[in-house]
Amino acid sequence: MHLQRLDVHGLRNLRHVQLSLSPGANIFYGSNGGGKTSLLEALHVLGRGRSFRCRTLNPIINQNEDSCTVFGLLEKEGKNIPLGVSRSRKGGFQFKVNGQLIHNASSLAEAMPLLVLNADSFRLLDGGPQYRRQYVDWGVFHVEHNYRLLWQKFRRALKQRNSLLRHDRIDEVLLGVWDAEFSGLADQINQYRQQYLLELIPKIQWVIEELTLLQGFEFKHYAGWDVAKPLKDILLASRQRDFQLKGTQYGPHRADLRIRFNNQPASDVLSRGQIKILVTAMQIAQGFLFYERTGCQCLYLLDDLPSELDVQHREKVGKLLYRLGAQTFITGVVRDDVVLSWPGDSKQTSMFHVEHGGITPE
Repeated sequence: MHLQRLDVHGLRNLRHVQLSLSPGANIFYGSNGGGKTSLLEALHVLGRGRSFRCRTLNPIINQNEDSCTVFGLLEKEGKNIPLGVSRSRKGGFQFKVNGQLIHNASSLAEAMPLLVLNADSFRLLDGGPQYRRQYVDWGVFHVEHNYRLLWQKFRRALKQRNSLLRHDRIDEVLLGVWDAEFSGLADQINQYRQQYLLELIPKIQWVIEELTLLQGFEFKHYAGWDVAKPLKDILLASRQRDFQLKGTQYGPHRADLRIRFNNQPASDVLSRGQIKILVTAMQIAQGFLFYERTGCQCLYLLDDLPSELDVQHREKVGKLLYRLGAQTFITGVVRDDVVLSWPGDSKQTSMFHVEHGGITPE
């Protein structure tokens, strides 16, 4: 699977962009502020319906435009699939997959899975549990077709339970009904996550060994409650505390992937450079497992790679992604910093110079 063509209009400082892309590496270089990250942002909008730089899309629309549009032509399993996203300043949006209007961004993500490595990616280790939950759920969503619907049902049950907890008085009977619904869905979500991690963690360990000599990493999943006890009983025992805090304190929405290095929290003992290597390994591992489970590739967006990894580790990352056969989009300031550390010949690599919002193929 790869993106053959990309058209961008009205996004940030980018001029009207029309690019033919390589199924291998696509390298974008140029001075800071030229539009390299905006190009990756456009790809992210196409694949997820949102930016990785801001919560709302209004800031990404060019100040001289009323809307922005991103269009891509995806080659997948021998078929050409058009994807399109359009957003207006007035809040209107339109998503299309293969010419059909869709009503949620998850269908975009399903059509064109992508993984991002940028400065914000390192929150995966030193940020809150929500970043690690999102990391795990990305993989489960893409390999288990039932997971999206299951998660939607769980979020609805969580919302209903929290709503009851905000009342002045607890409706014991109704809360008991939602506790049963909540617990059943939570057990299913935890089972999906556990099964996925049984396959993913060995992949992470393998990629770590490919990238570095560091040893001693341990990954342990916390479900969001003590799984030795039925969640329904835990919810009952904690009901008064939940009522005081106006929210549910136990469940999959509190899950975490706890990462330790030599028996200590990894975020406390690893250097900044070591954290970057670990997070990079975790993202690459997901791509390898995704390919094994589905037979399809995901796309990698690597923003300002030379500033995040040294030459030695860039070369190792390049070789792994080249071996995986993933389509990659890499940005950097200096052309040779990226090119000289990336494997493959010129036929598998497309070069683009980015300057003042214009993107020129070489």
